[in-house]
Amino acid sequence: MYINQFTTNKLICTATNYKIETIKQHIHEKKETEKYTDMCESEPSSFHSDGVQGVLVEKTWTPKTELKPFVGQLFPLYDDALLFYREYARKSGFEIRKGTTEQSKTGDGYSRRYILCNREGEKKKQKRSFDSLIDRSKQRRNRPSHRKGCKACIRLKLNDENVWVVRHFEEKHSHELVNPEDFHFLKSNRRLTYQQKQLIHDVSDINIGPVRAFKILKQTQGGFLNVGATEVECKNLKRDWIEYIGENDADMVIDKLNKKKEYLHDFSFEYRVDSEGKLCGLFWADEEAKRNYSAFGDIVGFDATYRTNKYFMIFVPFTGIDNHKKCVTFAVGLLSSESIESYKWLLMAFKTTFGREPTVLMTDQDAAIKQAIPAVFSPSCRHRLCMWHISQKFTDKLLSNKLSSSITYNHMYLEVKTNDDCPLLFQLGSHMSKTGVLQRLNNVIWNERINTSEFEIEWQRIMDEYELNDNKWFKDMFAIRDKWIPAYFKDCHLSGLMRTTSRCEGENYFYGLMTNTNLHLIEFLGHFETAMEAQRCVQRKNNHDSRYTNPDIKTNLLIEEEASETFTRTVFFEIQKEIMASMLTCYSIKVEEYDGINKFSIKDTDKDVKHFGVFEVSFMKSDCTVTCSCLRFELTGCLCRHCFYVLRMSGVEHFPRKYVSRRWTKDVVSTPSSGYNMCQSLKDDANDDFKSMIRDIYYSVDYCVDRLVSDMEKLKLYREKLREMTQEVDEDTRSVQPMTNKGFIEAVFGVEKRDEVNVKIPEGIRNKGSGPVKKRMIGEKEMAILKAKKGSRKCGRCGEYVDHNARTCKKKANDYASK
Repeated sequence: MYINQFTTNKLICTATNYKIETIKQHIHEKKETEKYTDMCESEPSSFHSDGVQGVLVEKTWTPKTELKPFVGQLFPLYDDALLFYREYARKSGFEIRKGTTEQSKTGDGYSRRYILCNREGEKKKQKRSFDSLIDRSKQRRNRPSHRKGCKACIRLKLNDENVWVVRHFEEKHSHELVNPEDFHFLKSNRRLTYQQKQLIHDVSDINIGPVRAFKILKQTQGGFLNVGATEVECKNLKRDWIEYIGENDADMVIDKLNKKKEYLHDFSFEYRVDSEGKLCGLFWADEEAKRNYSAFGDIVGFDATYRTNKYFMIFVPFTGIDNHKKCVTFAVGLLSSESIESYKWLLMAFKTTFGREPTVLMTDQDAAIKQAIPAVFSPSCRHRLCMWHISQKFTDKLLSNKLSSSITYNHMYLEVKTNDDCPLLFQLGSHMSKTGVLQRLNNVIWNERINTSEFEIEWQRIMDEYELNDNKWFKDMFAIRDKWIPAYFKDCHLSGLMRTTSRCEGENYFYGLMTNTNLHLIEFLGHFETAMEAQRCVQRKNNHDSRYTNPDIKTNLLIEEEASETFTRTVFFEIQKEIMASMLTCYSIKVEEYDGINKFSIKDTDKDVKHFGVFEVSFMKSDCTVTCSCLRFELTGCLCRHCFYVLRMSGVEHFPRKYVSRRWTKDVVSTPSSGYNMCQSLKDDANDDFKSMIRDIYYSVDYCVDRLVSDMEKLKLYREKLREMTQEVDEDTRSVQPMTNKGFIEAVFGVEKRDEVNVKIPEGIRNKGSGPVKKRMIGEKEMAILKAKKGSRKCGRCGEYVDHNARTCKKKANDYASK
C-alpha cells in the first residue's frame, strides 16, 4: 500500500504502522507544496526494505531560473564565482555562505572552495543544566535556526591556469524556496542603495532617526517592497557610523574645520585642549557670519545652552539682530566647562576673529562671564545684564524681606509661614501686584525715558517706603545698576534693541530642535550647518522680498514713499505705522522758538502711550535736526510718530538722510563674491564632485519627468529608454561590488579616520545647575508654576482644588480612623 508518494524526509514506513494523524499531516504538506509548483520541482525516490515494499520520499526543490551555474563553468577569480552564485541564489529564493576550503599542495593559496546554501548542516544543540532554565540571568535568546541539512552547493577547483572551474553543482534543495513575493526579506536582497543611505544621513541632520527615515523611504518609494531593505538595515547604518567615529570624534571635527579653514575664504577656526590632551574648546565663524557682523555687530548677546551633544559640552552661539529684526548668528563656540578661563579663551577668539568689539554685549548674571568680559574687552564695550532674569527674582526677595518667613511653593499658590505661624496664601503672579511694590519696581526699571538721577531718586523712595534698605540682594542690584538699568545705556546707540537674553534663548530653542544629547561632535557639526542654512535661507528670502516687492503706500506723503524704497519690509511697516499714527493720534498743544530751534509739545492720544504725558520735540530747520523725548531713534534707530508729526508740520517733504540708519536698509550686507554659504563644499574635493554628479543625475531625471508628466506616451518612451540603460549598466557592472557602509560614511563625513587618536574626546563634564544625572535642576517656584499650568482638580471628598483625588485624600484616612 502506497501513501500518495509523500512522507517526511527519510522516513520509512509501512501502511500497517501508519497513523491517521500522520496521513493528515502529509496531505497538508502536499497542499502547501503545491503553492510553489511554478518555481520548484519535487522528485520522490523509492526502495524496498525487509521484503516489504516501502517508500522513501525525500522532498526536493529545484529553482527555475535562466541564470544558473553548470559543471565546467570558468571564473577568473573566486570573487567572480561567489558573486555569480549569490546572484543566482538571489533570483532563486535562497541564500548562500562560504564553505569548506582546501589548501594547495604548494601552500600558496586555496585549490578547492565550496559555496553552500545557507541552510546546509544542522544546528548544534546547547547543553543546559536544569538550574540554568530557572535562573533568568542565564536565559538566552530564542533564536530560530536556518539549518535544514540542505546539500545544494557548487564546488570549485583551481586548475593549472589559475582559473576556477565548477567541478560539482548540486541544484536541488531539501527545503522550500522563498516565495517570490518575499524575496525582499532575504538578507542578500536587503541592501540600502547609495541614495537611500544619503537620505537617511540628510534627514538625520534635522533630528529624524533611522526608523522614521525608513518610513519616509517607504512612502516615497511606493511601499515596503520597493525599498529593498528593512528597519534593521537603517539602524545598522546608524550603528556603523557611530562605530566608525569611535574615539576619533575630536580629531574628525578638528580635521573637518581645519579643512574649511584651509580651503574656504575667510573661515576662522580655533580649538583648545587641556593638559591631558582632551578637547576643551572649539570656536568657528565663516565668511558670511563676518559680513553679518560688520553690518549688525553693534549689539551682541550670547547665552550658554546644554544638551546639544553626547559629551554635554556647552554650546555658545553669538547672536545679533539683522535688518529684518530677525536673529542672526555671528559665531559659535563649544566649551567643556563654564570657568573664567574658558570664557576668556572664547571671547578672545571672538575678538581676534572679528577685529572689533561690539557696542553692547548682553549676557545673563553668570559669575564667570562677568569676570571674563572686562578682562578681554575694553570699557567701550558695555556689558549689559538681562533685565528679565533680575526682575523675575523680585517676588522671592520681596517676600523674604517683608515677611521674614519661610516660603513654600504649593501648586498654584505661594504658602508663606510667618513668625507667628500664621500661614498666608498668595496666588502666583498676582500677590505682589496687590501690594504695589512690584508694580512700582517694574515701572522704574523698565522706563527708558527717565535719566539716571530720576531713577535713583525713585528707587530710593521705594526702598524707604517698603523697608528694603537692609536687603542685601537689592543693595547688590543697585550697586550694579549701570549694567542693567536702561537709564544708564542712553549714551549707547541702539541699546533698546536688546534688553534681555530672550533672543539668545530663542536661538537656543531653534538649535535645540536640530540637536539632541546623543550627537557626536562630527554629527553636531552637520546638524549645526543644517540649522545655519535654514536661518540664512530665511534671511535671503526676506532680502528678496524687500528688494523685489512693493508695499502699499497709505498716504500721499513723499516721506513714506522714500522710506519704502530705502528700508526693509519689516522696518518700513513699523515706520509706516508711526507715520499713520502721527496723522491720527498726535497733535501739538504748544510751540516755542529759541535761537532757531522750534520746541513742540506733542500730545499722543494712543492708549498705549498716552500715560507718558506730553512729548517734547525739538526741531532745527537749518540742518533738519529733530529729537524727541521718547528717544525712539536713539534706542531703536527709527524715528517716532512725534518726529514725523513735527516734520510734516514744518513742511519737510523728503526723508532726512541723517535719520536713515544703515543697519535697517535693504543693501546693508555686501553681496558675497562667490555666493558662499555655510554649507558650501570645499575646493579641490573629489568627494564634492562625486556628490555634485549624483545630484545632477537626479535633477535631470526629475526635470524630464516634470516636463513629460502631461504626455503619457512620451513618458512611457522615456521609461523604456531608462530601462534599456539600466539593463546595460547591470550587464557592465555585474562584478562590481556596491559601496559599503564604511565607504559611504567616509564620503559623507569628508574626513578620514586616523589610526591614532591625537586629541581625546572630552569626558566628565558637569554643567552648572545640573543634578547627578546631568539634568537641569528645577526650583520649587518653577515646579509650582509648571504644576499650575496643568490645572488643579477638585477633590470629591474634601471639596478643595488640590493635586489629589477622593481616593488619595487624607480626609478619607481620617474618616476610617474615626470609625
